[in-house]
Amino acid sequence: MSNQLDCIEINNFRSLVNLRIKTNCLNLFFRPNGSGKSSLLDTIWFIRDCAIRGVDLASADRDHGIGLLWDGSENYENIAIAIETESSKYQVLFGYSAGRIEPFVGEKLYSKEKNLWLINRDIGSNQAEFYQFSSGKLVSKILKKPEKLALTSYVAFEESDPAAADVDNLLRKVRFYHSRSASLYKIKRFGSESDYGERLQERGDNLWSVLRNLHDLREIDERYNTILQFMKESFPSFNGMFIKQTGPRSVYGNFVEKKRRQPIFASGVSDGHIQMLLNLTALFSEGDNRTIILFDEPEISLHPWALAVFAKAVKLATEQWNKQVFIATHSPVLISQFEAENILTAEVDELGRTIIKRVNEIEDIQDLLADYDTGSLYMAEMVAAQSKPRFQESRK
Repeated sequence: MSNQLDCIEINNFRSLVNLRIKTNCLNLFFRPNGSGKSSLLDTIWFIRDCAIRGVDLASADRDHGIGLLWDGSENYENIAIAIETESSKYQVLFGYSAGRIEPFVGEKLYSKEKNLWLINRDIGSNQAEFYQFSSGKLVSKILKKPEKLALTSYVAFEESDPAAADVDNLLRKVRFYHSRSASLYKIKRFGSESDYGERLQERGDNLWSVLRNLHDLREIDERYNTILQFMKESFPSFNGMFIKQTGPRSVYGNFVEKKRRQPIFASGVSDGHIQMLLNLTALFSEGDNRTIILFDEPEISLHPWALAVFAKAVKLATEQWNKQVFIATHSPVLISQFEAENILTAEVDELGRTIIKRVNEIEDIQDLLADYDTGSLYMAEMVAAQSKPRFQESRK
C-alpha cells in the first residue's frame, strides 16, 4: 500500500513518552485498561482533526488539552506527534498557554526524497516558513488562518512540494470507530437519515443509508456482497437484509433469517449483529480507496466465532482492499487470529510511561509462539501479565 503510515513518533501525550513505532498494514495493540492503547490511536485522530477542523476544535474535544500533557514532563516541554511516510516526515508540536493547548501549533515537514525542510513553524506564531523552489530557500509567510495547520496552507501554495499533498491526503483518509461510542440504540430504534454518502460516520449513525446506497450498486462492485458474505459467515441464521424507506429522509434496516417467515426489524436482532455490520461497513464501504481505519474495541458484543470472521475480514481489507488498519483490543480471541508480527503489547513502566513491543520481538516467548497463539500466551500470563502489578511500592 503506497503512501501508508510507516512510522509514528509520540512524546508527552498522556502516558506516551519518547515512543517510536514502525507500523505495518495491520497493527493490533492489546493490554488492560490504562496502558495507552486508545491514546495511541487518538494521536493519529488528533492530528487528523487538526488538519480538517483546526486546532481549536480538535483540542476542545479533548478538554482543551487539560490532562493531555504527560504529568512527568517539565514546564518547558511540549506534546509532539510525528507521522512518517515513505516520502516525508511531518511533526506537530503542541504548546500550552494558561493551562490549555495553544491554538497556534509548531510544525515541521521534511521531504526524504529531496532532503529538504519544506515547512518550519514555531509554536505560538502566526507565520510559517515554506520552501519556495524558485528561490531555493524557506520563505516566511503570514498565515490567513493561523489556528489551522500550516500544512493546509502549504498544500495550496503555488510552489508547494507533492510531499505536503501526500501527508494532507493521508490525514484526510483516516477513519476512527470507537465501538463504545457507536449509536447502537439510535441505529436499531430509529434508523438513519437518508443521504448519498458511502462513507460510514464515526458513530455509525448513517449505517442504513450507506448500506442502501451500496445495495443499489451491487451489480457493478463487490462492496455490498462482501459485507453480506461475512455477515452470513458470522451468523449462521442470517440470510440477508433489506433497507426500507420509512420517511422522506429516513431509512431503516430489516433482517431476513433462515427458518423465519417474516423479516426482523433491526431493533429485534442482537447488538452483535449491528456491531459486526458496523465493523464490516467501515472496512469495505469505501471500496479499494486507500484509507487508514482505527478500531477501538471492535470486539464489543461479538461472539468468539464472529470475532474470528471479523479478523478474516480485516486481513482481506489490508491485503486486497488497500486498507491500513489499527486495532486496540482486550480480546484474547481476536489477538489469536493474527500473526505475532502484527501484534503489539502495551505495558506501563515504573514511571507511568507506556512501553510498546511487537510480540515477535519479545525474546522470552519465541519458542512458545511456535506452538501457541498469542491470545493463549496472554491468558497464561506469559505475555503482558496483568494479575499483579509489575512494579510494587516498597514498604518502609
